Amino acid sequence: MGFEINGPSSTIGVVLLLVGGLAIVGYGGYSYVTQTSAVDSAVEVNATVTSTGVEEVSQRRGVEYTPSATFEYTYEGQSYNASNVYPGPLTREFGTKETAREQLDGYEQGDTVTAYVPPDRPGSAFLLRERSNKPFIVIGIGVLLSLGGLYSVRNL
Repeated sequence: MGFEINGPSSTIGVVLLLVGGLAIVGYGGYSYVTQTSAVDSAVEVNATVTSTGVEEVSQRRGVEYTPSATFEYTYEGQSYNASNVYPGPLTREFGTKETAREQLDGYEQGDTVTAYVPPDRPGSAFLLRERSNKPFIVIGIGVLLSLGGLYSVRNL
């Protein structure tokens, strides 16, 4: 029994697959650089938590949960509001509401907490100074799509 891979058979489909894959790789790379830069250059400031919660996110593989928090802080004399629990543009999802809520232990409305401000983007402060492997997952998906496009080019 043979295994057959079927990709797009038209030139436009192949081009779209390649461009889409490369765009996803680019976004993953951007996310990685943004996250790394934010974590490495962040300056600690005091912030006041204005709200916390857990958001439900529908995925193809079911429902997942994302911790959310908004907070106010001052950096270099300017006041800001932010809602980033983690650095970088990619959110983190958890399998249960309880696990997502645990990420916010110690962050209750009215609490004064430490927030981390990237000096080059002072409006993008975050609460948890943690790196994620999610940018690598996004890059991997983009690479796989691009390779599928390259494979399909061979079959045109």
